[in-house]
This record gives sequence, C-alpha cells and structure tokens, in this order.
Amino acid sequence: MNGQEVPVACDPTAIAATDRPRYSQLIKQLRSAVRDRHELSDGFVYELDSKAIALTEVAEWITLERLCCPFLTFNLQVAGGGDPRLTLRGPDGVKAILQEEFPRK
Repeated sequence: MNGQEVPVACDPTAIAATDRPRYSQLIKQLRSAVRDRHELSDGFVYELDSKAIALTEVAEWITLERLCCPFLTFNLQVAGGGDPRLTLRGPDGVKAILQEEFPRK
C-alpha cells in the first residue's frame, strides 16, 4: 500500500454501521462453511463448503473485511467443480488474529 507498512490491527468501525449486520451474517456463514484449514508460514488456506456459502457471499465478505483489516491479502481459488479455497495471508501477527477469527472446530 504505497510502500507504507499497514499495522496488524482490525478496525471494525471502518465498516459502515449500515453494513455491519450483513457483515455479521456473512462472517457467521463463512465460519460455518470452513471444512478444513491448512497452515502457511504467513496465514491459512481455508477449504469451504460451497453448499454452505456462495462464491458471491465470500466475495461480499472479502469486500467488507478488507475495509477493517487492510493488512490481509485475500485469494479466492475455485478449480473446476470443486469447493472453493480461501487463502488469507499477512505480516507477522496475522496468524493469531486468524486463529481467533476462525477457530478450529
């Protein structure tokens, strides 16, 4: 981001108050859609159940999440007819945030 380091700190107020109910709904849906996760050196890959969340809903969540967590790098991968994979990466400290946001089931 313009060569400046973005702090690893979430700012929920960056999401408009009118969008927060939808964000809450999407994060709950996304958490329930996570079937498995794989640890990376700088984040996690989450395997999602496509029956539990639509790709458009994942994209909508990313659109909102990047407002409050600009330090994250998002990658949504869809291969053929398989379930999507969401990769979340970031600088040191991001894994602890992600483990809290998406705890193991």
